[in-house]
Amino acid sequence: MTEQEWSNEETRKIAELVKGIDICMLVTCADGQMRGRPMSNNGNVEYDGDTWFFSARDSAKVDAIRREPRVELAYLATDQGVWVSIEGRAEIVDDDRRKRDLWQDELRSWFATGPEDDDVVLVRVAADRVHAWAQGEELVIEPGKGVLRVPQDQPA
Repeated sequence: MTEQEWSNEETRKIAELVKGIDICMLVTCADGQMRGRPMSNNGNVEYDGDTWFFSARDSAKVDAIRREPRVELAYLATDQGVWVSIEGRAEIVDDDRRKRDLWQDELRSWFATGPEDDDVVLVRVAADRVHAWAQGEELVIEPGKGVLRVPQDQPA
C-alpha cells in the first residue's frame, strides 16, 4: 500500500464507486509508450486500497510493470454516471495461497490449468490516488486525507 493507510471511509467510498464495474482498463507505461488493456475485477470489491488481477507470467503487461510500476486503472459506467481513475503502483505477486483465495471458476476461460499453474501470477495495484466523477459530483480520494468533494469551478 501507500505510505499512508487508507481509512475505512475512503476504501468504502472507492468500493461503492467501482462495485458493479467488472472491467477496467489497466494502463501501463514502458519505454515511453502507454498501453491500456481490459482487465476484470472478477466481482472482487472488498477494497482495501489494493486491486488484484490475474495474469500470465510471460505477458507484455507483466514485463511493463516490472520496468515501470506506475499504472492507472480506469473504470467507466456511463449508464450509471460513474467514472473512476485510480493511480497506483503495481507489483507482480507469485503467491499460490493468495491465488487460490482470489480464484474464481470464471477465470478458467483464460487460465485453464487453474491457480496452481506456475505461469499464473497476480498483479496487485496499490492505489495512491483516486479521482472520480459520480452521483453528480467530482471526488478526489487519497489515503489518510478523506474524501474531497471538488467544487465544480476548480480543477482537482
